[in-house]
Amino acid sequence: MNVAVGCKVRFLNDVGGGEVIRIIDKRTALVKTFDGFEMPALLSELVVVEPAADELLQKKTVQEKETAEANRKKKPKSEVEYLTDDSPEVADSSGDELSLDIAFVPSNISNLQQSTFDMYLVNDSTYRVFYVLSNVIDDNHTPISSGILQPDTKVLVKRLTPEDVSKLIIMNLQAIYHKNIPYKPFQPEFYDIELDPIKLYKRGNFKRNDFFDIDAYIISIASTKREAFIRHLTDKAIVEAIKQKEKPAPVKEVKKPNIETEEVDLHIHELIDNWKDLSPGEILKIQLARFETALEGGIKSTTTKRMVFIHGVGNGKLKYEITKLLSSKYPKLRYQDASFKEYGFGATMVFLK
Repeated sequence: MNVAVGCKVRFLNDVGGGEVIRIIDKRTALVKTFDGFEMPALLSELVVVEPAADELLQKKTVQEKETAEANRKKKPKSEVEYLTDDSPEVADSSGDELSLDIAFVPSNISNLQQSTFDMYLVNDSTYRVFYVLSNVIDDNHTPISSGILQPDTKVLVKRLTPEDVSKLIIMNLQAIYHKNIPYKPFQPEFYDIELDPIKLYKRGNFKRNDFFDIDAYIISIASTKREAFIRHLTDKAIVEAIKQKEKPAPVKEVKKPNIETEEVDLHIHELIDNWKDLSPGEILKIQLARFETALEGGIKSTTTKRMVFIHGVGNGKLKYEITKLLSSKYPKLRYQDASFKEYGFGATMVFLK
């Protein structure tokens, strides 16, 4: 039996079911579960247990066609078509607040080792979010869930079993913020989530929150409040934090260093002590500040000819920002990957002279 809007369905490969409230595309439908949550599901994984009323379905189809035709006729050809998912006649609210989180909600908070974890995408923003969540294996992305998340809503995107949690899981979230009215644009997200099992087994990682009735482990993907705080970090404060980390090394006999090549380690634990409470954006800002300070010092030096900046591999964000800064602000400097034998893929060499 074909799946249509209004059908009562059961999930083929999971417990529970709900009512189909929208057909997203040829392969996917949006199901409102019996618990009241809205989640996308493959049509091939839905079993119809109660068909929709034919009269209601036909009426809805006719109304949709009439609305679409009316909108098409009254819209000027030069007008921009804003991306919408439903209720296009209702304008989105104003405001430029972003707050996008990944949340892990345990089924058994008292026994995390044996618990399953419901993974939610939480949009506490004034924006709609078009998202794609994927599993990452050897740089290949396999979609888990995708759709458009309305402001102030959340969606269950994956249920992690104890077997899932027993191994390191790498996922990637891509997200685009938009409205159906003129809006201030934000950079799209490309966020890698490396889910270490230890993090889900530590009770202290689960906190009280505004989104769920029980404690949850929440990872912040984007937040305008956090970014506003980062902007208030002055260059002076960053320099002072770096200075606190830099302490005189004990005097010992070492081989004569190569004074022509200076090595700078940009790993955050080498720059400041209290870094564990910093967000990824704050860490990146400190690392780039250290990079520029060291590079400017090397340029002024009369002996340093080359500098090796150790940035590690990670998700490639720091290396990308370094090369972008070199190309835009220091276009006359030549740079390349440092020796693979010594640094692997985790360092960049800059030629000063």
